[in-house]
This record gives sequence, structure tokens and C-alpha cells, in this order.
Amino acid sequence: MKKSINQLGLLAVISFIAFITINASDPSDNKKVAKDFYNSYNKHDLQKSFDDFISKDLVNRTMGGGMDREKWLNFDESVIAACPNLKMTVKEQMAEGNKVITHWISEGTHTGDFMGMTGTDNAIRLEGVSIDQISKGKIKEHLAIADFTQFIQQFAEKK
Repeated sequence: MKKSINQLGLLAVISFIAFITINASDPSDNKKVAKDFYNSYNKHDLQKSFDDFISKDLVNRTMGGGMDREKWLNFDESVIAACPNLKMTVKEQMAEGNKVITHWISEGTHTGDFMGMTGTDNAIRLEGVSIDQISKGKIKEHLAIADFTQFIQQFAEKK
């Protein structure tokens, strides 16, 4: 009986170590997931980008958490429709565990309709920092910090 209990204990420890190893999060792998996601914006196929890199049960904390996965996708698709030459550039990244911090810049020209505003040919620029939590190769939690008010104003101002 004692031997069986010891074997069960050993089996539990081995199972726990295997679980931790399988679910371990390599910071460089996580940086790649985040970088590949942001760079995928340049292909302008956001549905594919979200399918490939954003968890279905995403928690989006940006702007007070008012945008779920679908609202985020729809908003960004409307930005790309209004700025068909939009380019996203990853400036730098840092990672620890499953969290990745990305400094990025989005730039384009407002030529199409956006939130009721017709194209102005304005240069549009948004610089921000995102903190993403990666789980199973996808962004599970997202927080973007940027001046979104100033970003929207760039669409409205006639230059």
C-alpha cells in the first residue's frame, strides 16, 4: 500500500512538471506572436490576422474595455478602409513571461469614409504602446495606450 501511495505521489509530480513544461511560455516566442500580429496589419486582411493571432475569448482593456474582439476588428477594418495605404511599424518590444510590450506606429492617408467623415487626404498617424498577454500562441488579453482622441481628430481636420 505504501509503495502505491508513493508511486501515485511521484506520478502526480511528474504530471505537474509535464503540465508546466507544455504550458511554459517562452518570451521570444510570445514576442514573435505579437510582432507577427502587428505586422500582419500591413497585409490589410484583418479577419485573417484576428483568426491567426487573437483568441476567441479575448479580453480587450483598451479604452476602458468597451471593445470586444468583434468591435475591435470592425473598428480597425473601418480605419483601413478609410486609409488604404495604412502601414503599421513595430518600433521595439520587450517581453517577460507571457506578457509582451510593443511600441508601434500606424500611418496612412485618409482617402475614404471614416465614421461619417469623407476623405480629406490628411496624413493620419497614431503612435502607441500595447501590452499583450499571450496564451497558446494567441493574444488573450490586450491593452493599447495611445491618444485616440487626437487620432480621430486627424480625420476631421481639413488641411
